[in-house]
Amino acid sequence: MQLIIPNRVAKDILKIYKYIAKDSLKYAKETAYNIYSRIAELKFSPYLGRYVPEFQNKQYRELLYKSYRIIYSIFEETSTIYIHFVVHSKRNFDSFYNSYISKK
Repeated sequence: MQLIIPNRVAKDILKIYKYIAKDSLKYAKETAYNIYSRIAELKFSPYLGRYVPEFQNKQYRELLYKSYRIIYSIFEETSTIYIHFVVHSKRNFDSFYNSYISKK
């Protein structure tokens, strides 16, 4: 399967990196690397993540890395996995999702 990681997702991960780097450069690098590693796992195991519990629509799945939620969709017809966003689990998901939709 092909992974699509839009620029806004890369920017989300960079923001996570910069936020953590204020306290620990080592942990910031580790976190960003491991988020990308989790995303890469989807290429070979796209159904690894669970359905997003906040949604009735089963189109969206999430893969977790520590406190981060990687939200994605699988498109079988094109053998594509689309990463929608990465968000910290303590954020209000509905509010975050609504702002994501308005930016699309």
